[in-house]
Amino acid sequence: MAAETSDCPGCGVSLPVSDWPVRSRANASPACWQLYMSVVGHEFAHLPQLGGLHQLTVDAYGAQHAGEQVPAIGIAFALIGLHLALDDGWSGTQVRAAHQHLAARGGDWPAFSAPMSRAALTIADVAGSPTPEEHAARVRSWAASVWQAWTQEHARVREWADQALSSAVKARMRQENGSI
Repeated sequence: MAAETSDCPGCGVSLPVSDWPVRSRANASPACWQLYMSVVGHEFAHLPQLGGLHQLTVDAYGAQHAGEQVPAIGIAFALIGLHLALDDGWSGTQVRAAHQHLAARGGDWPAFSAPMSRAALTIADVAGSPTPEEHAARVRSWAASVWQAWTQEHARVREWADQALSSAVKARMRQENGSI
């Protein structure tokens, strides 16, 4: 007898039903959230090799699980994080510094419309990586797939990033936070 499955409302991945507790504002199925937590646990278990990649995981998952119940700040931060990392080559530490700068500034967060089509890859494509190197490659591919799904919002994300993070602020963050 096949195990009962459920589809994640955010990314669409079909996984065996789980009773794992999930945040109400995550737009994720319990099974998808559980898989995400296992991926995060894997990253923490290999912190020297994967610590710098963790922010990309957080942002890819956040962007892929956009929905009405997700706060605008969560989606905005995920998208600006993907933009800075994938388009501009920022490290996880540098992206976190940008998030901290934006949070300290406060204000209204731009609302972005979720993609019409889902990304080709999900957290399930990252889970179970046999080595830290393979994990890193899978996270990068997944994040690129998620960012590609948001193509219709790229110009707005870039415009917001340029308005919210001046050239001087960007240069300071990159210098102060190195390439870790």
